[in-house]
Amino acid sequence: MAGLGKQMRGNGIARVGLAKGTLPDFNKDGEITKADVLIGRGVIKKAKGGKVQKVMKEFKQGKLHSGSKKGPVVKSRKQAIAIALSEAGKSKKK
Repeated sequence: MAGLGKQMRGNGIARVGLAKGTLPDFNKDGEITKADVLIGRGVIKKAKGGKVQKVMKEFKQGKLHSGSKKGPVVKSRKQAIAIALSEAGKSKKK
């Protein structure tokens, strides 16, 4: 990260010593962190919410099917969570 300013050691992700407002704060945590720089460069992707909530809403409405739309309706909450995390591209619940 040449040319980005002096790095300061801290807990977890290193904070990049830059003037406030020079880079966007993607994580909305009030600080420009290394993660913000990497997201800005396209090295890592910003988390997109909504897929899990969408699938769980389908489950609550009784419209969530296992497999395709022709499959049986999901009745188990645990199975609905597994489908939601799978569709969101997350391996398991943290």
